[in-house]
Parts: sequence; structure tokens; C-alpha cells
Amino acid sequence: MDRYEIRVAGQLSQRRAHALGCEELRLLPDGDSLLVLAAVDQAALYGLLTRLRDAGLELIAAKRTTEPSKEDPRCRRLTTR
Repeated sequence: MDRYEIRVAGQLSQRRAHALGCEELRLLPDGDSLLVLAAVDQAALYGLLTRLRDAGLELIAAKRTTEPSKEDPRCRRLTTR
């Protein structure tokens, strides 16, 4: 299972990130949000991207990672579980 980091414009709430199916939400100091999730396959990833689009969120970047991302001390981490 791959992990993905998806950056969107604006600060999301924990509740909204959880509703989108994200495991973790990081609020970045520049005002954007980083959503971290695990996807079993490409269909799950595309489903999340569709939900982001339908929610009117601006996608900035999406990156696949094979292991949990390293802690960035500049980020505020909010666990969604």
C-alpha cells in the first residue's frame, strides 16, 4: 500500500480532512494543508482526487511516498483519527 501526500490551498479543518478519508492533516505555515493518506490502488487515489475537486479544493501537488513522511518542525500536525 502506498502513502500519498496531497497539498491543497487553504487551511482545512480536521473534520473536513477526516470526511475526505485522510489519515493525517498537517497545516503548513504558508496557509496550505497537507493531507496524508494510504491508498490500496490507483482507483482509491483517483477517488480522493475526485472528492477534493467536488469539494472545490485547489490541488497544488500530489506525491507518492513509500514510508511515512518525516516530521517537519514548521508544520502543525493534527491527527484525524
